Amino acid sequence: KPLYYDKEVQGVEIKGRNAYRRFDKSVFLKVVQRQRGDDQKAFRKALGELRLLQLSVESWKLLSGRVQAKLDDQEVARFANALRVYATKDRVNEYNHYHLDRLSQPVIQVIATNVGPGAAAAPDDKAGNLAKQVPVCIGARLMLTCNLWQQVGLCNGARGTVYDIGWAPGADPIRDQPCVIMMEFDKYTGPAFLTTADDRKTVPILPVDRDFLVGATLCTRTQFPPIVCYAITVHKSQSITEDRIVTDLSCRDFQTGLSYVAVSRVKTLQGLMLDAPFDRNRLTYTFPRRVSR
Repeated sequence: KPLYYDKEVQGVEIKGRNAYRRFDKSVFLKVVQRQRGDDQKAFRKALGELRLLQLSVESWKLLSGRVQAKLDDQEVARFANALRVYATKDRVNEYNHYHLDRLSQPVIQVIATNVGPGAAAAPDDKAGNLAKQVPVCIGARLMLTCNLWQQVGLCNGARGTVYDIGWAPGADPIRDQPCVIMMEFDKYTGPAFLTTADDRKTVPILPVDRDFLVGATLCTRTQFPPIVCYAITVHKSQSITEDRIVTDLSCRDFQTGLSYVAVSRVKTLQGLMLDAPFDRNRLTYTFPRRVSR
């Protein structure tokens, strides 16, 4: 439950509330770290205005300069493999499906194992960040959604490529779920479980268990922690920092702050590309005028 929830809580909710109440110190972060440097001052200003839905004409022009149609071909080409961050799951799924299809590899749907009434219907953000099903194929780009071994780069947001998929001895690949996904991660620094002939360091990713509540009932979901990541939702992007992303500000946010979160994933203005032109009024909230009496 949210921290401001003031009604009766049960089970692990009580433990969570008690743990929170033991904190006796608050830390306020006042310095922007992701977009550092004097050369990013205007970008920081635009982000601050975007967060408050008070985008000035100056900042709108600055961000509009990163619309794809205004960039030259060489600049656009730099974003060919950049992460796409979109507000809706439908758009993310469409983009991911397109890129999986281009791999021309058989795709399997890894279905989660759920225990408990209502567990199968629980969305991933209510089930320990584990998806109901994950499409996987050799060559697919996947992103971890949890921390497995932070010290060596296997953390939430880490991305890599599927090298192979394995089943238990005697299993039927058509009927049974795989038991391991072998991956090569972009920024992995730990030991290799298997080094390929072309010097690729691969590591095994295994299914994980997550407990969660449906009402007052404790449930469990078992699933592989990565998701397909040619594109991800804004919500999935909240903990990551990228050198380049592509996003779209032309659609009105269905939830406050989505545009800000998407754009602020990059460290520099030059690392941002926008799919389409956008209207400044969509990112500027006009406060109601007070009527004097």
